[in-house]
Amino acid sequence: MMATAFFELSVVSIVRVTTSYRAIELGLSAAWIGIITAAFAVFPVLLALKVGRAIDRGNDILMVRAGTAMLVVACAGVAMLPSIAMLLLFTAVLGIGHLLLSIGVQVLCAQQPGPGVMERMLGNYMIATAVGQGAGPAVVGWMGGSAAIPPTQPLFWIALGTAVLAFLSSLLLQSGLDRTPQAEGGKPTPVRDIIRSPGFAVIFFVSVVTVVAQDLIVVYLPLLGTERNIAVDVIGSLLAVRAFSAVLSRLFFARLSALLGSTRLMVASTVAGALAFVCLAAPFPVASMYASIAIVGGALGIAVTTAISSLLALVGSEVRGTANSLRTGGTRLGQVVIPFLAGILATAAGVASVFIVIGASLAMAATAVQFIRPRSTS
Repeated sequence: MMATAFFELSVVSIVRVTTSYRAIELGLSAAWIGIITAAFAVFPVLLALKVGRAIDRGNDILMVRAGTAMLVVACAGVAMLPSIAMLLLFTAVLGIGHLLLSIGVQVLCAQQPGPGVMERMLGNYMIATAVGQGAGPAVVGWMGGSAAIPPTQPLFWIALGTAVLAFLSSLLLQSGLDRTPQAEGGKPTPVRDIIRSPGFAVIFFVSVVTVVAQDLIVVYLPLLGTERNIAVDVIGSLLAVRAFSAVLSRLFFARLSALLGSTRLMVASTVAGALAFVCLAAPFPVASMYASIAIVGGALGIAVTTAISSLLALVGSEVRGTANSLRTGGTRLGQVVIPFLAGILATAAGVASVFIVIGASLAMAATAVQFIRPRSTS
């Protein structure tokens, strides 16, 4: 499971960072890059609930394997068919594959039997994803060196090979035992009942904001680097520092949660992330960017993990797929709307303005947690 998660996020991070550079090669504006970024999320928004219902019927392993297969298709497409239209199409395919994998693997983590096993498995999963998120940019930086634009075509082929490894590792997965699958054709739990669960709305909002923030930094940091004439290898190392910081923070997640409580932990992590994003927007030296992005990685790593674990613990095993699909669908909707708006903002006011907006959004999330305390996660 951890290997599948690592390979998946390595693929996604390589392709998404490289796609930004390929768009620059094609002479596309920041607004176009925002549209391509949104393509990653638009179809998952429409499919998320259906995927969650399918998982609740016991198809978690099938969804994960289908997701890895779609990663292979997406990587082959961007590698073999270099054009604007194909970038849009296969970015969407990549997004669907990522949707199937993320919902499926997270539910598999939650359904492992035994007290405390869910938290441990989910923590290990999040560490694997963070390592994958760091490995991808590190590969891009290594291939690009001091050049302004890395060699995009070889990077897409590397992503394809990694996607094949993800698919092969998914064939070894087994379903969790702690589950009560809904019968085929049975009446599913109404979505409104899940949404009305105490604390669900707050957890949902925090999850959307933090995941979108985590996503946008991968897309817009390379653009900020291009705008400020920062070399590709520096941008790659910055993104790798972000991922390494996320790994470290998740190693201490359980201890911090026990010490502070999940509500205080969400507030602290989102506030820290907000301040760090504003610092990235400021024209500080590159050395200070390393400190800021380390804080971003650690803060978002804690906030995202807290939101996912709280939501999965909030609902019964028979609706975890649906509940997680609602959360994931919300984050994908944010990934559709916010990158589009961010692209327009970046075109009009510069890439740094996007980081300021992200910081403001995180501050709003912290306020929501502070004043609307979910009973189930306090």
